[in-house]
Amino acid sequence: MDSVELLLDVTGEELLRSDWDILKQAGLPSQARHTAASNRAHITLLAAPRIPAQYDVALAALAGVLPLPIHTAGLVLFRTGRGQVLARLGVVSEALCGLHRAVHAALGDVPDVAGNCVPNRWVPHITLARGMNSGQVAQAVDLLPGDRGRLLLRSLRRWDSHEKTTTALGSATA
Repeated sequence: MDSVELLLDVTGEELLRSDWDILKQAGLPSQARHTAASNRAHITLLAAPRIPAQYDVALAALAGVLPLPIHTAGLVLFRTGRGQVLARLGVVSEALCGLHRAVHAALGDVPDVAGNCVPNRWVPHITLARGMNSGQVAQAVDLLPGDRGRLLLRSLRRWDSHEKTTTALGSATA
C-alpha cells in the first residue's frame, strides 16, 4: 500500500525509536527490526494500493499547516489477520482532522482507499510493533511508558510501496 504520512520532529522521532528499542531489546516484535532508511515513526493520513505522483503538488500545498502538535494518549491495539499491532494512540485535534480531511479531498479520485483511514473512521496512531501475540502484548505494555505526551508533527511525505521510495511533500520551517 502507498501512503501519505505525517512525520515527527527530531525529539518525537527519538522518543518513538526508544519505544521500538525497548521492545527489540526485550526480544519482542518491533518496528526497530525494519532497518530501511524509509522506516520512520509516522501517522498515516491515507493509504491506497497506488497514489500517483501527480498528487504531490496538491499534497505539498497542504503542508503549510505544519507543524501540528499531537498528544499521545497511551497504547492501542489493532487486531489483524497476522497478529496484533501495538501503537501509540494520537489524540485528534481540530487542526489534525482538518488536514486529514483536506488530504482525502485532494486525493478524492484515488481508488480503493483503505477503510481504516477514511474520515470519521480514522484513528491516528504511530505503530510500535506488528505481528504480536497476546503474551507479547502483555509484556510490551509492562515495559513501555504509558504516554509520550505532546509530540510535534513536522513534515508530510508520500510512500511509494512499489518503488520503495519516499517523496518529501513539505515541512515546517519554524
